[in-house]
Order: sequence, then structure tokens, then C-alpha cells
Amino acid sequence: MTAGGLGEKLTDGLAPIPRRSVSEQVARRIQDLIAARNLERGDRLPTERELSQALGVGRSAVREGLKFLAAHDIVSIRQGSGTFVNEVQRLALLRADSLDDEERRTRLRLATEARAALDCAIVKAAVKFAAPELPGRLRELLETADREPQKSRLAQAIDLTFEQTIGAHCGNLYLTELQREAHLYFRTAWESVGLMPRPAAERSAQHWNIFEAIESGDAEEALRRMREHFRLQALEPAERTAPRG
Repeated sequence: MTAGGLGEKLTDGLAPIPRRSVSEQVARRIQDLIAARNLERGDRLPTERELSQALGVGRSAVREGLKFLAAHDIVSIRQGSGTFVNEVQRLALLRADSLDDEERRTRLRLATEARAALDCAIVKAAVKFAAPELPGRLRELLETADREPQKSRLAQAIDLTFEQTIGAHCGNLYLTELQREAHLYFRTAWESVGLMPRPAAERSAQHWNIFEAIESGDAEEALRRMREHFRLQALEPAERTAPRG
């Protein structure tokens, strides 16, 4: 075997290293920082200047990286005050750099199942808890999304506001906190696969069905419709697709 042939043989199966912009790498490093330091919601991040010096990049790259994280609700940027953590990060589950496509799809399926279990338990608990303000909050959310779809992020991206609103009124703080974690992992797994959200009109119709069951006080019907939203019953494990908001 020639040296050239041996070289080709040894490199068979090596995947190319993905090219990322500097701002994307900055965003990942900041996520690593949040996870490594166990930063919680409300904790303040270092300044742009401090991050720029620590990472060895320009402040414009840091600014773009922070904007990327803010768009995904991981941090919030408050003019004149600084940048603050919105969502805690976990390194072990969130890092997808070294995963191949099949592993990412598996992570997405597992994250979807975890999210479905929690969101289904939460909608049933919310109806039984009967928070008086919940139907009004949900109706306002859905009407706004239908009336002004282009002004609402519901139409343009994965959005979990509907389910999170139910979670905030389910009467069980532990379920609410677990839902936050499950939604974070789901969002990260979804984005690592690179899929597009389903049409806003389709998602809205399913949310209205769930809302009607909540408004009527029928916990079992609300649970059934939430399960239908996830499409868990009709799909085999190898064919399951993730819900899109």
C-alpha cells in the first residue's frame, strides 16, 4: 500500500470540523462560563470589555455573541446595567459540538419525551389547581399571536410561552422549575438538529384546543389535547418527530 493510499484509508470517516463565526464561538464560550461557574438566573456577567480581554477577541464580536444569546433568552441585556443570566446552562447535556447527526436526533427525541411528560403533567395540574387568572392570560396570549403574527415571535421561531404560562399557574413550584429545565434542553436539542418550526397557524389551532379544555375545567380533556399536540400516541419511536412549540 502506498503512503498516499494509507493516508486516505486512515482518514476515512473523519468528519470535517465545522466552521463557526467568531461571535458564535463567543456565545458558546459564554454558555460554558455560565455552566462552569454555576451561574443562576439574575447573576450578572462580566462586562463586554472584560469578556473581550479574556477571550482575546474584539468587543464587537462579544456584543454580537451576547445578542445571539439574548435572542434565545439565555441572557438579558439591560442598557446601563449590564448583561444578566436568564437561563442556567448545563454542559453535559447542552454541548452538541462532537455529536453526529444521529446522536443529535436521539438527543432531540429524548428531550421531547421529557418535555412532553412534564407539559402533560402540568396542564392537568393547572386545571385541577384552577388558577382563576390562567384562562384570561392564555386567551390574551393566543389572541395577540393571531392578531399580530408578524409582531409576535410565536410566528417566527420555536416558542414555548403558551406551555410556560400554564406552568407558571399549575400550583406546583417543583413542576414549574422542572419545566424550565426541560424546555431549555428541548430548545437546545431542537436547534442542534436545525429543523424549522411548524406553521404558526397550525400551532395556534392546537393551542386553542388546549385552551378550550382548560377554560371548561376538564383536566382529562386538556391532558388528551396536550398529548395530541405532541403526537406521541400515533408514532413509533423511530418515527417520532418533535413538537414545534
